[in-house]
Parts: sequence; structure tokens; C-alpha cells
Amino acid sequence: MASLSKIIKTADDIKTITIQWATNIAKAAIDILWQEIQKNKFWSLQEFDKFFNKSCSLLKDARETEPMLFNWLKYCKSEYKKFFKQKLSLNKIQEKLAKACNYYLKEIIEEEKIRPLIWAQLIKKWYNIMTHCHSWSVVKILTTAHKQWKKIHVYNTETRPLYQWRKTSNDLIKAWVPDTMIIDDAAPFFVDNLYESHVNINMVIIGSDAIKLNGNVYNKIWSFSISMAARHSWTPIYIVWSLLKVDTENKVKIEIRDGKELRPEAPKWLEIINYAFDMVPAKFITWIITEFGIIKPKDIKKAIKKYYPWMLNT
Repeated sequence: MASLSKIIKTADDIKTITIQWATNIAKAAIDILWQEIQKNKFWSLQEFDKFFNKSCSLLKDARETEPMLFNWLKYCKSEYKKFFKQKLSLNKIQEKLAKACNYYLKEIIEEEKIRPLIWAQLIKKWYNIMTHCHSWSVVKILTTAHKQWKKIHVYNTETRPLYQWRKTSNDLIKAWVPDTMIIDDAAPFFVDNLYESHVNINMVIIGSDAIKLNGNVYNKIWSFSISMAARHSWTPIYIVWSLLKVDTENKVKIEIRDGKELRPEAPKWLEIINYAFDMVPAKFITWIITEFGIIKPKDIKKAIKKYYPWMLNT
């Protein structure tokens, strides 16, 4: 069978967070499979079948919370199954699968361009905006609003233990967006406008790693606490995400990472629970910003049926 070494390397990079953030993970997986499908020499359809299915399994198993990746694999497999049933030649299957990869990649890139313009309309002048962790889409939206002279000020968390806030802050400051960092522990109190926080937060905007058909969102740990505090003081909570991130099969679980991330030199018998993600309940969410417009959590399934019906095929 053709070598899987490059597929394994990409899967390992995803697993160890060398490659991170949902869109980057999906892009990397699509790119490597597309390249390997084209570059490798397969002597039979049976050999290609084993290579393709093994590659998909390795990439899928790399992370438990990446539905954008899972949905692409589902789409790719459904296309492959269709080509196989049509009894196409191996070369033709390789060609058509490459086109399928390019189609999905184009969808990701296109939705990344559209959402910042949709979102910027909702931001008013002088808004104080709270965000959490790092989301390329959120950063793009905030910088777009800044370019429209909205004069916003962004407050973001440190996002322990990997400190993704550094990426967020670097991107915002590079774009001349005023930015202030808040420690994770203080974030829920800071967001709740009913008490003695010295800044009034006008909205919370965060990305997402996965979203369920019922509207619940999985995102970086502390998203639950921040959104609960925002809801307590009736501060709007917006989720920025692509419909391609919906977990239509309800397979995504909360990821628990190695405790050594928190304390590398921990005593041998100390148990550490290191949740990488938590959940924002749908009832906390005001609006969801998608590539097709602004929707309520309850309308997710309807939107998928309209725009990506193949995602609902098991």
C-alpha cells in the first residue's frame, strides 16, 4: 500500500495542537489528503480503497471536537462511494476526489470572506466587546468593524494553559484595534454589568469548535462561565461559526487533555482534570453569525437542510 507517512504526520500535528483552530485543521487535512491522492501511485482500486479509508480514519481520530473536519470526511466518503458505484476507473476516481476536496476547501474560504461583513453591521460605535480564546473569524470581524471607524475596544481572556490570547492580541494590535487582556478567573465578573465591574460590556463574541443540532456550542473552557455571566446581565452573546462545523451525528464530546499541560511536575498520585472545552447552552446564545446570515440556535437544522443537505446523510 502507498505510504501513509505524510497523513500520519499531519494527524499527529493535529493531535498535538501543532496545527490548531478548526478551520486550519480542516484545511491541513484536506490539503494533505488531496496531495497524497494525486501524488501516490496506486496499482489497483483495492489498494487505493485501503489507503483512502485508512487515511480518513487517521485524520478523523486526530481530534474529538472538529466537526468541520468530520463533515468534510463525510462529504468526501459519500462522493467516493458514489464514484465507486459508478464503476469509474481509478484515475477518474482520483481526479473526481481531488475536485471534491477543492470544492469543500472553496466553501471554507468563501464563508471566511463573507461573515466579517455580516457581523460588522451589528457592531455599534464605541462598543466594548468581550471575546475568549482565539478565533480567526472573530478577529477578522473585529478588525473589519475597526476599519469602519466603529471605535471599538476589545477585552480578551488569557486562555490558560496554552495562552491563545497572545495570538488574538497580536492580531488585534497589529490592526490597531484597542485591546485589553483579562485573566480567566476575572472574566465572568468582568462581563457581568450588574455589579461593580468598571467597564460596561456591550456584547460577547466568541468562536466555536463545534455546535450541536440543538444549538449548544462547544468552545474553549471558560466559555460557559463567561456566557452565563453575560446572560445574567442581559448582555448579548454572539457565536461566530460556519454551518460546516455542525455536529450532525452528535459524536463530538468534550475533550479532556493531559493534566501535564497544567502542571508538568505534578506529584505522581495527583489526579488532574483538564477540560479543553466546555459548552455554551443554546438558551444563553442571542444570535449565531453564519456564512448565510444571522440565525437563532433553533434554526440550525433548517439552515443545514437548505444549504448543506448532504451533511444530514448518515
